[in-house]
Amino acid sequence: MPPKKWARVLQSGAHGLRRGAWYPVVNDSSSSIVILDVSKNNVPVDRKTVQLANGKPTFWSVVDWPPERPVPQRMTEQNLPRTYAVCPVCRARSAALSREVLELRCGECGAVAKVDWNNAC
Repeated sequence: MPPKKWARVLQSGAHGLRRGAWYPVVNDSSSSIVILDVSKNNVPVDRKTVQLANGKPTFWSVVDWPPERPVPQRMTEQNLPRTYAVCPVCRARSAALSREVLELRCGECGAVAKVDWNNAC
């Protein structure tokens, strides 16, 4: 059996998925749509808006909102900073993040993992 693929959403959109969070791929056979398993629900997502990986990533995904890019209304500096990380195990978000941080412990699940600064989305 081939390794299970995983995908993370690189852009906010109507799909309502957490940007930077990794989700198992259910179906990758369509040319334009990838079906993701989100809490036991199949969610179709435009292939252009995801990054695919063979196997579940083990690093914190960095989400970085550039100052010139508008942020969703629900996102304010008080509840979510412009640069944060997403836990590879439980998809929890970190607090504000600086480039000096190379490894994080998740406040939700306790997992410890390196921060992937090279592939920020």
